[in-house]
Amino acid sequence: MTSFEDRRAGGREAVAPSPGDRRARAATAVVFFVTGFVVAAWATRIPAVQERLGLSPGTFALAVAGLEAGALAGLPAGGALVARLGSRPCLRLGFAVYPTALLGVALAPGLAWLTAALAVMAAANSVVDVAMNAQGVELERRYRRPILSGLHAAHPMGMLAGGLAGTAAAAAGLAVLPHFALAATAGLLAGLAATRHLAVEPRQPGQALLARPGGRLLLLGTIAFCAFLLDGAASNWSAAHLHDEHAASPALAAAGFSAFTAALALARLAGDRLIARLGRLRVVQASGLLAATGATVVATASTAPLALLGWATLGAGLATIAPAVLGAAPSASQLPPPVAIAAVTTLGYLGSFTGPPLVGVLAELTGLSTALALLVAAAILPVLLAHRALSRACGDPSSRPGSGGSGRRPVWRPGG
Repeated sequence: MTSFEDRRAGGREAVAPSPGDRRARAATAVVFFVTGFVVAAWATRIPAVQERLGLSPGTFALAVAGLEAGALAGLPAGGALVARLGSRPCLRLGFAVYPTALLGVALAPGLAWLTAALAVMAAANSVVDVAMNAQGVELERRYRRPILSGLHAAHPMGMLAGGLAGTAAAAAGLAVLPHFALAATAGLLAGLAATRHLAVEPRQPGQALLARPGGRLLLLGTIAFCAFLLDGAASNWSAAHLHDEHAASPALAAAGFSAFTAALALARLAGDRLIARLGRLRVVQASGLLAATGATVVATASTAPLALLGWATLGAGLATIAPAVLGAAPSASQLPPPVAIAAVTTLGYLGSFTGPPLVGVLAELTGLSTALALLVAAAILPVLLAHRALSRACGDPSSRPGSGGSGRRPVWRPGG
């Protein structure tokens, strides 16, 4: 299989990915899948953990704050570690901690221990997050065409699998500890096995290991903030919106999140071809408009099926935004790729943590459907910022004057 830019290079010999690169790509997809599977194991058993420890919603929020703090602290640490050691050793380190931390969550005797266990799990997940995206960017460089969106598709697939497993465990009356022990064992073994086949990326000693995003990196981070805000809001409010605003049955309400996640995964499978054909700029702009359309349908829907369609449309629109901006991050600055990825992802995580409670506050004041109009604005902002963030930072030919009317496909470049 020839790379996209080789086919456009006017006679240059095509270069197919090596068998090692193909194995690394499959292994990286496994890594994305496992991270989704593990986090879904935790998410499906939250009510059981709350009940076991006797935690009220307000008290449980303190444990969630520990999770968020661990996630944010782990991102810059992950960027520094990956820049110094490489993605493969850091993924091994992350998987040694991330799945096994589920056992600490299951065994926690009280709020303090639960908060600490969640913080450790989230910090390790952040290291894995940076490392797997750095591995994906390195593979894009080797493939000389976009592949990051397809890799990201494995994450919601893992969440769906983990969610089904967690639902089955809860329905069967399986206690949290044996469920988490099984999930941790599966995640640990699969994750560590996958790291054996990953690529080793070149590193440049002496470069910065930490960075504060600025310039185009800050713009990319702002787009990521919006994308993660939309994701977090959909994950936390889709089922409640269908149940509370449209009197949907529990099964139909739960289908809201499933429809969003399935659309997210399926659209990401097509994202790489769209980026190769159109460029990151146009894909982010079109994706933002589609996500805004879905959010508008959600906020104005008069029936549950229409709202369900809105959540699915939002997922499809959101799908390619995060892979596009994370893939562009290394070319937006002179920083090592892991550090640039960590800087953009940190801002993205802030959106994930900000969106759900902000929707909740607005819902108390205006009603949930009206509060969800916030998602329309969050989807439009990437459209407005995309040109400044992606037009020159990534060398995207589709954004250059005169490129749009030639009828020729843009030549894709790594990071662009």
